[in-house]
Amino acid sequence: MARAVTAWRPRENHTEHFTIHAIRRLAPLLVAAALAACSTSVVPPSLGSVETPPSTIAPGSMPPHDGATPSPSSADDSASTLEPDASAVDVTPAPSPMPTVLPPIPEGAVPILYYHRVQAVPPDFATWDHARQRAFLAYDTLPAAFEAQLDWLIHHGYTTILPRDLAAYWDAGERLPKHPVILTFDDGFPSWVTTVLPMLRKRSMVAEFYLTLDAIASKTLRWSDVRRLATAGNGIGAHDVHHVQLAGLPGGRAATAEVMWHEINDIRSVIKAQVGTAPDSMAYVGGGFDATLVDLVKQAGYSTARSILRGIVQSRADRFTLRVVRIGAYDDVIDPVTETLVDGLPTFTARMHWVSDLRL
Repeated sequence: MARAVTAWRPRENHTEHFTIHAIRRLAPLLVAAALAACSTSVVPPSLGSVETPPSTIAPGSMPPHDGATPSPSSADDSASTLEPDASAVDVTPAPSPMPTVLPPIPEGAVPILYYHRVQAVPPDFATWDHARQRAFLAYDTLPAAFEAQLDWLIHHGYTTILPRDLAAYWDAGERLPKHPVILTFDDGFPSWVTTVLPMLRKRSMVAEFYLTLDAIASKTLRWSDVRRLATAGNGIGAHDVHHVQLAGLPGGRAATAEVMWHEINDIRSVIKAQVGTAPDSMAYVGGGFDATLVDLVKQAGYSTARSILRGIVQSRADRFTLRVVRIGAYDDVIDPVTETLVDGLPTFTARMHWVSDLRL
């Protein structure tokens, strides 16, 4: 009997209601409290997301910032007309405390790290007001932080795999490394090729890049870039033809089954024609899904699908709603301008032990 899937939509991003100064004061206490609360290996129940539900967008173009993920075009374009606020230059978060006790990593853990782009802040970042700074960093990871996270994974014995490797483990009994981890990137950004790919190659690591065709249409990414990623051994996943959330919209609204099928099925043939292989995994735009969409994803031929529900344990029963670890721009970052980091990456360490960003 098919497993029931209930409609799910992202929750409001309540963290944006706090000012940076409040975060600076509260972060150490909240991280410590979260770590203290996680003293057992019990996996927490399913949690919602901090993503803001995207608005309903007509297919054909990607909005500058739709609430689910930013446009693959320059992330600060939508804020470029804001007047700089000279008094609002301090966005330095409080350094995370070094954890002394961490919850044990549950059996069957396969962390799936959830990124968008890896990009340094612009030279004039310090002159921007808080709103513009937060808009830029909302879906960014600083290059120094990303590189340090990759080195942390290697130092702690992790090996990168792809969603198809996880599917092969479930379906054919293929072996997984002792400590598997999946790196994923959504949308389509130039930094995938200019920054992320060289860092991965240097460490013999791979990632799954969930591409929306809107990134190609907007010329943010070229097919030659996508082929470079694939040739290097990375996975090219699907993130819909148009960057539009299909299910779990406010009020329980969802696209029609016909629209859903066009978005998730047509992109497979396009990517296959350009790259040589049809994508075996997809990521739900905005994180929204319902039973109809999940069923169509299965029919289209995908072997896995990634949600933005939080968690580090994956199961065969939930292979079409894989869980993620959201990596934030401020995780272990003392100063985003100089890219100064906290020694030891305590926040990233906590994430890998299932201390979710939703608990901070």
